[in-house]
Amino acid sequence: MAFNFQSQPDFPLDFKGAIPAQLGGYIKWGVVIVAIIAVFAIATLARSIYTDWLWFGELGFRSVFVKVLTTRVLMFLAGVSLYFAHKVSQGPEEIPLPPQIRDVLRRLIFWGTVAGAMVLSIIFGVVAASHWEIFLRFSSASDFGILDPLYSRDVAFYVFDMPMYEFLQSWLLGAVVVTLLATLGIYFVNFSYRGVGIQLTPGLKAQVSILAAIAMLIFGAGMWLDRWALVLSDQGAVFGASYTDISARRNALMILTIVAAASAVLMLVNAYIAKVRLLFGAIILFAVLAVVLGVVWPNAMQRLTVRPNEYAKEQVYIDRNIELTRQAFGLSDVSEQLYPVDTTLTVEMVSENLQTIDNIRLWDHGPLSDVYRQIQLIRPYYDFEDADVDRYTVDGRPRQVMLAAREVAPDKLDEDAQTWVNRTLRYTHGFGVAMSPVTEFTAEGRPEFFAKDIPQDGTIAVSSGVPDAEPDTTVTNPRIYYGEKTLDYVIVNSNTPELDYQAAGGELLSVQYDGDGGVNIGGFFRRIAYAWQFTDINILITGEITDDSRLQYRREIQERVSTVAPFLRLDDDPYIV
Repeated sequence: MAFNFQSQPDFPLDFKGAIPAQLGGYIKWGVVIVAIIAVFAIATLARSIYTDWLWFGELGFRSVFVKVLTTRVLMFLAGVSLYFAHKVSQGPEEIPLPPQIRDVLRRLIFWGTVAGAMVLSIIFGVVAASHWEIFLRFSSASDFGILDPLYSRDVAFYVFDMPMYEFLQSWLLGAVVVTLLATLGIYFVNFSYRGVGIQLTPGLKAQVSILAAIAMLIFGAGMWLDRWALVLSDQGAVFGASYTDISARRNALMILTIVAAASAVLMLVNAYIAKVRLLFGAIILFAVLAVVLGVVWPNAMQRLTVRPNEYAKEQVYIDRNIELTRQAFGLSDVSEQLYPVDTTLTVEMVSENLQTIDNIRLWDHGPLSDVYRQIQLIRPYYDFEDADVDRYTVDGRPRQVMLAAREVAPDKLDEDAQTWVNRTLRYTHGFGVAMSPVTEFTAEGRPEFFAKDIPQDGTIAVSSGVPDAEPDTTVTNPRIYYGEKTLDYVIVNSNTPELDYQAAGGELLSVQYDGDGGVNIGGFFRRIAYAWQFTDINILITGEITDDSRLQYRREIQERVSTVAPFLRLDDDPYIV
């Protein structure tokens, strides 16, 4: 239903002369406030897009950002679609009101209808935009070369296509239902304004019938999708389609799909009939069959047919589950070989497996992390998140080790030292690692170290400590700008030297960042954008930022990776390499 303003000469759009003087001032100020809020919201969105464009560009992933942004915009625009029911609910006004008040109410109802439709459209647009990843997976899908045994479809269909179809079905159904409710609400408001009761006008009946028919068709499409989704059913003895799913639920969903389509036809026919019997009859018919076919029939088959002889009924589906599970985990080509088990441990067995025995882990990461914090922080403004397990070659042998990154923690500084310059420009990075073998400890119960302290030459050597032995690994630049505890942004390569490490003479050395990490923030416009983003006026007014200064943010490893590649699933505990 669309508006036709030319056909409503009695409905001028200007408010002049129709608004009482005491209301005019409030309305004008309200319009100004709404306009300011809208401008601020648009500017904030533009700022966010601009800063993300810079951040992704510095990482070399600007094409990723553009594709994600484009997909979100398209999904948002696809979500802006609702119907209006204003015009068809117009008619004679029977409520006695002064002309000025009647005109004000009429305009308030009209603009309230427009505003409500816009808000609902924006909500649905945002919902669609937030699922951009589903659409990108669908558009970039490729076949797996494996067919499911029920419908003979490639498995990629259930991984890439089904999620998008299910989202579209649920999104469209929600949009139509909300549109139907909004339509009824608009009719109620307009009829109430006119001072008459709710009337089943031809326009109301036609519009409700059409919307109900569309909703029923979308609901039926969901039933058809549910037939495919039986491949992912968890109702049987094992995951996947079971005896009841195939023998009862699949047939029931097929019948319900046909019934939904027939009900939609009856609803459309109802738009041309004076009564609403067909509309309610179609809804009741579908609801009854949905209970009988979708609930009673499968439960009865499961209870009376499957349970008394479950293994015989489910055997073929259990075999399918095992076969496809082995295939999914790459176990289909594994050969089985039996090894004799001897519970007696001999000296020969130990000598033949020294490499394994020498790497049996004795240290637990919890206590060891506490030990690292006690003896390896070196300075109070450093901290260890936790100790992780890894493997390195030390003295020519593979060794299992535990190690932790020495990250900067400016929040541990004295309160007087918690200045903006210190937190943002001075204490920008951690330094090096602590590393110890998993099996060794000193007479005092402390760990032996392959890497420890902060060497006076600023390099980290990994070795067992054997005299005159060459280190297997030497880290010449052990500065840590990105880690697990780097939650705040910093500005590097500024006029303020960055604290580095303590040299042999005891003096504190500084360093000037010479890498390419972070966004160049030398330009005034960029400083304004980031001062706004981080609500930090110091970025804009400080004199320490130069043309070569760089702003590093999103420095926490998991946030950083998930922002660039949100489709990856990450381990909960990253470790330094």
